[in-house]
Amino acid sequence: MALTLPKLALPELALSKKQIPTIVGGVVVLAALGWFGWQYFEDAGPAPAAPSKPQPVAAAKPAAAGKAAAPADAGPARDKLIEDVLAASGLKQQLSQFPEKLMAGVKQSGKQQTKTSPAALKAIETAVTESFSAQGFHGRVSADLKKNFDEKRLQALLKDYSTPAAKRMIELEQALPSQEELAQFARSAAATRPSPQRASLVKRIDSATRASDLAIDVAFSSMKGLALGAVGGGAEKAAAVDKAIEKQRASATNNIRNATMLNLAFSYRNASDADLEEYAKFYETENSKWFSGIVYASLVEEVRSASAQAAERIAAPAAKPAASVAKPVRSKAGTDARTCLGLAANAAIIKCAEAYR
Repeated sequence: MALTLPKLALPELALSKKQIPTIVGGVVVLAALGWFGWQYFEDAGPAPAAPSKPQPVAAAKPAAAGKAAAPADAGPARDKLIEDVLAASGLKQQLSQFPEKLMAGVKQSGKQQTKTSPAALKAIETAVTESFSAQGFHGRVSADLKKNFDEKRLQALLKDYSTPAAKRMIELEQALPSQEELAQFARSAAATRPSPQRASLVKRIDSATRASDLAIDVAFSSMKGLALGAVGGGAEKAAAVDKAIEKQRASATNNIRNATMLNLAFSYRNASDADLEEYAKFYETENSKWFSGIVYASLVEEVRSASAQAAERIAAPAAKPAASVAKPVRSKAGTDARTCLGLAANAAIIKCAEAYR
C-alpha cells in the first residue's frame, strides 16, 4: 500500500521573533531534501479535487453495518489475518519505519536552524522520539481493523496482495531512496517530461490511496501539536498558532501534494504503464477503499495523539526553572530551636532562635 510523506521542509512557521522555532515547520519531513516541482501535473489535466482541510475518510463505518459479528473464539484467527494483510500490503514494514523517518526529518531540519538554541532543538528531538513509536502506529491500525473486522474483505485483500504483480509493486514502494537518487530523478526526463498517460496513472494511485491527503493531514497535525508545545498554553497563543498555519496552508498543501506524487512516481519508475494501470484499478476497488479508509483514519488519529504528547514534553522543561527557584527554601517542619545551638557565636544563636518564637 502506498504510504509516503513528502521529502521537503515546509515553509517557516513564525508567530513572532521569539516564538515557534522554525524546526516546527519541517517536523513532518523525512529529510529536508528541498522542493522539486512537477509542473506537468498542472498541464496533464485536472488533479483529483481535494478539500483545503483533508477530512478522515468514513469508508470504514459503512462496512461495519453489514458484517457478521465475529465468534467469541475468533480472536487468534482474526489477529493473524490482520497481521497477514498488513505484511502482504507492505504496511507492516512502512509503519515500523514511520517514526524513524519522521525523526530523521526533524534532525535534518534542525541542522538548518540558526536562531534556535541547541537545548531547544534537543528538547524537540527527545519529545518526538518519546512520543512517536512504531508500536503506537502499528497498535492503532491493528486495533481499528479489529474494531471494523470484516473477514471476507480481508481475505480478498490478502489474495490480491499476494499476486505476483502486486508483490512487485509493493517491493518498489518499500525501497528507500537516498536524497541523491530522488534529486537525480527529479531532474530527469521521466519527471520533467513524462507522458500524459504516466502522469494520469500516478494521479489515480495517489487519489485512490489518498497518499498526499495523508501527508497533508500528518503535516498540519504534527505542526500544530509541536507548535503549541513550543509556545506554551493559553487560548491566545493557540489562536496565533492556528492563524499562522492557516496563512501557509494553501501553499504548503500544494507543495506536499506535488512532492508526494514525485515520491510515488520515483517509486514506480521501473514499472510499466500496464503495471500501474492494474495497480490503480486494484486500489479503486471497494475492498481497497475500505481498507485504506481505516488505515488513513488510524494514522491521522495516532499522529494527533503523539503530537499532543510531544507538545506536553516540549512544554515541560519550561516549568522546571520555576520549581528550582523554590528549592533552596528549606521547610522547618519537624525542627526546633535546638538546631541553633550548633552555631559558634552567641549572637548567631539568638538570632536563629528568634525564628522559633
